[in-house]
This record gives sequence, C-alpha cells and structure tokens, in this order.
Amino acid sequence: MNTFNLPDDAVEFFRAGGQLKYDQRIEARDVKLKRLNELALGEVWINTDMKGDPHSGKKGYYAVPAVSLTGECSNYSPEFILLWLPNEKLFGTWDCDHWLLTVFRDASWADIVASPTPYINAQWDVNHKFGTPFVPWPKYKFKAGMPF
Repeated sequence: MNTFNLPDDAVEFFRAGGQLKYDQRIEARDVKLKRLNELALGEVWINTDMKGDPHSGKKGYYAVPAVSLTGECSNYSPEFILLWLPNEKLFGTWDCDHWLLTVFRDASWADIVASPTPYINAQWDVNHKFGTPFVPWPKYKFKAGMPF
C-alpha cells in the first residue's frame, strides 16, 4: 500500500481509523478524516496572485501533487481542508475558492493531533501563525488556462 511518504505515526493513525478531537470553534465545523486505504494522490491548484509570481497577471495556475486527508465536512467541500504534500513532506491546507495553499513547515502529525483547531482553521483565519503560503515556482511549472 502506498503511504505517500507520510510519517509513521500518521500512517498508524490513519490505519487505525483515528479522528481528530477538537472543540467546535472550527470554521469548517464537523471534519472527518479518511482511512489509510482511502488516501489517494490528487492535486491542488495555486493561482498566480502571490507576490513575486513570475506569471502574475496571466490566466493560469500551478498544479501541486497532494493527498487529501479529509473525507467529510459539514460546512465546506472536505477535499484538502487538511492535506499532505508527499514531495515536500509537509502538512497543509488548501483554499479551494481562492486557490491558495498554506503549509505547516514546523508541524508534525503529533502537533496536529494534539491541537487540530488552528491547523484546520488556518485557511479562514487571516491572522493565523501556524502556516505559510506555499510558493510553487520554480519547482512546479506554470500551466496556462484552467484545469477544467
């Protein structure tokens, strides 16, 4: 089974069907994680609005391989609310409305399990201190047009 370079503690957590325990102060409300056998490689799209983007103003995007860890959500589309970037070995969150990817550079899976609320809320909380914007260039190529 492909574990997408997930840390061992995360693999065991997903294999056991673990779920995050959080208070109800999360924007997304009820979020459920996938099981290990449900994880699949997908991609998230990042727009060209980021400061310093060499393709700023052009219609297009960057596609970044990602594994969505979330499978259900009562308030939003669950896909990629919490994610894993297997190439970068980073956890993060993707804002599917604005095509922004936030990564948690110093967060381990144990950190997220211990206090999931700020990580889940990061894409809605403009004052969060848990993540940083992911810069896709030069590793990922700019793709003109739209992915659909």
